[in-house]
Amino acid sequence: MANSIDNLKANLRLQLHNSSIYKSANNWYGQLARKDQLIVKILLILVLIALVFAWVWQPVISGKEKAERKFNAEMSFHEKMKENAYLFSNSGQTISEGGASILTTVNSTAKVKNIQLKRFEPDGKTGLRIWLDQVNFNALIDWLELLETTRGIKVEQISIDRVNSGIVNARAVLQL
Repeated sequence: MANSIDNLKANLRLQLHNSSIYKSANNWYGQLARKDQLIVKILLILVLIALVFAWVWQPVISGKEKAERKFNAEMSFHEKMKENAYLFSNSGQTISEGGASILTTVNSTAKVKNIQLKRFEPDGKTGLRIWLDQVNFNALIDWLELLETTRGIKVEQISIDRVNSGIVNARAVLQL
């Protein structure tokens, strides 16, 4: 194995010495004064350093910066998920008469009435603040009546804005 590597090196060296570019560059370099040869060597070293920077160091640095940006974005997402984890668990949610949290009850009954909650957030220990957009007014009233009569969830505050005939946007605070 070592013998074949030595043969390869010898062949490459022979091809390099026989190439016309190498011969002309070597002749040109040999004709220069000692001072000029030193300047050429220094310039060659600077070019090699620039190539190493461009081909090795720069991609490493840009890859590191890209990884840091991705890490920071992932950490930001993780922090937001941590801050909003209470929305997805029953801890901190008040349980209604049927044994389900107010969020679960409101969400499941809204689906029955074809109402989609745009946004929701807890309001105190026993409340839930909800936002509804583009909802049928009659379906909204039926749903709120269902919550109050069968689940014991009352409307504490409500704001209804007309969008079109029979379609409204609503904001409400519901309490157990």
